[in-house]
Amino acid sequence: MEKTHADAMEQAGIHRQSVGDMILTTVETTLQQDVMLRGASEAHLSLILVVECAGHYVLEGEPLRTFQPGSLLVSCSQAPCQGEDFFPRHCFYDLCIIDYPVRYIQALIDAGIMLVDQPSAIFSTAIPSELKLLRQQIQQASRNHSPLGALRLESLLLQALWLSVCELQLQQTLPSRSVPLFARDRQKLIKAREYIRQQQQEPLNLDAVARASGLTPILLKRGFRVMFGITPWNFVIQCRLERAQKLLVETAMSLDDIAVQCGFSHASHLSRFFQRQHGLSPGRYRRQQASV
Repeated sequence: MEKTHADAMEQAGIHRQSVGDMILTTVETTLQQDVMLRGASEAHLSLILVVECAGHYVLEGEPLRTFQPGSLLVSCSQAPCQGEDFFPRHCFYDLCIIDYPVRYIQALIDAGIMLVDQPSAIFSTAIPSELKLLRQQIQQASRNHSPLGALRLESLLLQALWLSVCELQLQQTLPSRSVPLFARDRQKLIKAREYIRQQQQEPLNLDAVARASGLTPILLKRGFRVMFGITPWNFVIQCRLERAQKLLVETAMSLDDIAVQCGFSHASHLSRFFQRQHGLSPGRYRRQQASV
């Protein structure tokens, strides 16, 4: 069910409070309905600490990603943009969401995480142990409504942003294990990517793709990830799922036939990967798109 952000906040187990010029939202609930939040988003800076969650999210210009338990997300946009969040029903959600003034985006720019001319982005990494402890302190402080308690809570929320920026900056500066790529290797990797696109419905393996593109299996595996940010096998699955999405929306083919057309061995194989990627089954996705 598509909802506005305000409607989505009106759920049992969701608590929202203003803390100075910040907003703290805590979520501990199981949804009884699918929730789709889609539409324009104002310029914003939000930190989301994900303990338990399901579904997917996407910000304008960014790839669709699934929520990962035990991760922190920093979503920021310097101007209004389009976005989408999907939360499937019957899953338990344990989240802490902190909305900061947009001016704090400058901290990400100063840390080299976000570019000055970058309109919007979502950054993600695992929640460090120090931030896990801080989240517990935030939960405790949020129950103290005295002026001193409010001051402590405000300081904790600012500290959460500082720790998150430090962790994201650390992940960006960790030594890279990537292999050097010469111009001829990059051309071959592009050829490998196109070969996968064209042969996605066939039974593919690393050796066959490497032979077709003139690379060694090791260089294909390492170079593909360095150049495209994804492993060859995950790219195969991504291509097959994109085709499956198209067939689900544009045809009345059965799930078994779609699985065969897209290179999956059987419908349950397709369903497993589709659920993992989109947070809902192929059948539910088809019904959802038909109602749009």
